[in-house]
Amino acid sequence: MRKRYRVLQYATGGVGKHAIAGIVAHPELELAGLLVHHQEKVGRDAGELAGIFPVGVKATDSVEAALAMDIDCVSYMALWPDVDLICRFLESGKNVVTTSGLLYPKFFGQEMVDRLEAACAKGRTSVHGTGVNPGFSGEVLPLTMSLLSRRIENITVREFADFRTYNSPELNHLMLGFGRPLEEVRATKHPNFDLMMRFFHQSIHMVADGLGVHLDRIEQAEIHGVTPGGAIIESGPIPPGTIGGIKIRFAGIVGGRPLIEILLTWVATYDMGEGWPQPQDASNDTQWSVTIEGDPSLRCVFEQAESFERAAEGQGHTAPAMICTAMHAINAIPYVCAAEPGIRTFLDLPLIAGRGAFH
Repeated sequence: MRKRYRVLQYATGGVGKHAIAGIVAHPELELAGLLVHHQEKVGRDAGELAGIFPVGVKATDSVEAALAMDIDCVSYMALWPDVDLICRFLESGKNVVTTSGLLYPKFFGQEMVDRLEAACAKGRTSVHGTGVNPGFSGEVLPLTMSLLSRRIENITVREFADFRTYNSPELNHLMLGFGRPLEEVRATKHPNFDLMMRFFHQSIHMVADGLGVHLDRIEQAEIHGVTPGGAIIESGPIPPGTIGGIKIRFAGIVGGRPLIEILLTWVATYDMGEGWPQPQDASNDTQWSVTIEGDPSLRCVFEQAESFERAAEGQGHTAPAMICTAMHAINAIPYVCAAEPGIRTFLDLPLIAGRGAFH
């Protein structure tokens, strides 16, 4: 019988609430604590916050209480990484899996690596960054596909995402600029916008290192789309004449040509004109594809949905992508807890499987 690991869930947002349900359902895990940001969630049952049945675990906003808990692993799903807090968890003997951007700490420099490695050494723990993109589509999928290649010319990862029912005002409006005038967004960039973009730089560096390629540099460019008609989305209004979409290109350059690219197309409206998606352009509201040009050329299209075989039961169309993000982290917990102390990326861990998902 496999060991059951005690898990503290940190944050209950769009991803965190699905993580709670995933931990409760996982046969190798036990939800043992819940740390939240907002006072109105304190004392509430984790199951209630996740939209499932009561589980007998009450939310706290006390970091000190969380640090004192007997926990094997922290599922850290705040929107942004608090490296100081992550190090405190690691030093206290708690492994950490996170969807908050520490996918490939090497990218952030030796000082970041040294901080995390020292915390892991002190607590005899491991830290692992993951997700769906970054975390799967831009890293695990192209690296896995590459084993079928005799020669690779370039790799292109594309993501299409519809944000209309993703209820995160901070991400949608403050960060990405949906519903705000183009001039305003360009003049007052969100302080964490560059950090968010660097999450994808990490992906390119990880794939390059995994394939033994040295990058000369990474190029980044953004294009905003303006909606003439406006819309009302779940996170708030998008007035006519404001931003309704954003395209972002990241390119890992070698010898003057793009070797590894990530192309993001994120929309909240469908009236931005030529070059912007229409609802029929993707068969799913969130879709990824990985194309490897080479010998042979390969393409994998990755979609998620409430079901491909039966009628939908009312789940929001962004929920499957959030579940994927959460479960890539939750299913990694037994592997991370069993790993040697230190930073453990996809290049270090064995193949992670959804053990216990058949139920």
